[in-house]
Amino acid sequence: SMYCWGNLISYLPKYLKYWSPEGGSGAPNAQLVLPFILVAQMTGMPLGPILEGYLGPQLTALIGGVMMGTGVFFASYAKSLGQFVLSFSLLFGLGVGIVYQMPFLTGGRWFPTKKGTVQGAIISGMGASAFLFNMLATKLINPTGIDAVGGTFPEVVTSRWPALLRTLGICYTTLALCGAMLQANPPSLGKKYPVIEYLRGRRSAPPSPPKCKVSPPVPASAAASRSVISDVLSPRFLIMWLMIINSAVSGLMITGSYKTFGTKQPQLNSDAFLSLVGSLASIGGNAAGRFFWGSLSDSVGFKRPFMALTAIQCVTMLSYRHLAATRPTFLLATVLMLFCMGGNFAMFPAQTFRLFGANGAKVYSFLFTGFGTAALLGPILSSMLLSKGGFGLAYTVLGLLSLLSFLLCNFI
Repeated sequence: SMYCWGNLISYLPKYLKYWSPEGGSGAPNAQLVLPFILVAQMTGMPLGPILEGYLGPQLTALIGGVMMGTGVFFASYAKSLGQFVLSFSLLFGLGVGIVYQMPFLTGGRWFPTKKGTVQGAIISGMGASAFLFNMLATKLINPTGIDAVGGTFPEVVTSRWPALLRTLGICYTTLALCGAMLQANPPSLGKKYPVIEYLRGRRSAPPSPPKCKVSPPVPASAAASRSVISDVLSPRFLIMWLMIINSAVSGLMITGSYKTFGTKQPQLNSDAFLSLVGSLASIGGNAAGRFFWGSLSDSVGFKRPFMALTAIQCVTMLSYRHLAATRPTFLLATVLMLFCMGGNFAMFPAQTFRLFGANGAKVYSFLFTGFGTAALLGPILSSMLLSKGGFGLAYTVLGLLSLLSFLLCNFI
């Protein structure tokens, strides 16, 4: 539900919008909350496969799920943006990172020849989650549908912020724990985990974890002959990392700012409409895009779908300011951007497993830093471009970055 932030940021109390509780001017510093979540997620992602080797997917997912829910719950007590980031971004993001690859690992073991489809279906849940929780959050904090004035909601709305976060935290924890309990390997894998065996009294001390039996798409001898470090330092990894940054930056920027942008446009300023945009973009864009592009890459490979994705993204980004002239076209443009963003998150993990075989999970933990870098780059680059040429310049540059990613695809 990190992708609810584009909706949630509009309801922030004034004391959480800037680093100084007294406030500030210009774009709110709280735009960095989502990038910081992704940075924390990419920090926690290498821990997931390591912990899974000792604890198994179920217990590892339980740990990550508790961190996610408590991070959101404790953020309700924050009195400054710094405190809020520590809980909502750091603790929540680390939990997401730890749990993120557990469904990938277990799903890939059940369906080793359909990794793109499986991973697209799994992570489409992130888009579906934002669809549900966008609507729930708006209903809880703004039940009467009061519209923002000058991009800011009145105190009668923002005063419900702490209660909203506590409710969401409880929901996240409950659902994450239910999902964690469903994580299981196929019986044929026969994999045992040292800590679990030790706790059961079958061993006197936990030894080093055995290597995970992943079904690699390359010969086992070739996969075994490569180290994770050599894969991460390879030219192919670097090109994919640059492709992620250039392709993901525009979608992540739209995800975090579509509602802030919309509240400042007279023809778009309706809390009910903008919340609906976020919900539809989450389910019809983010969630559907992850499943669609993941399945397509399984059928025809990575290159052609990715080039189609970046072409759609480039054209939509270049036209976004003009498409915002009416509500239907703004809705369409936002859904398309999240449809492409979801595809980025679905196709790259599947392609990583195809290219790097048994090292895929660990290599993707490092490759995911591209998404974190893109998330941090987006607000910084957008702020600089907005000050120099407004939304027209910002959207043009971000669209051209998608074109650059299109061109880089020819080199992997």
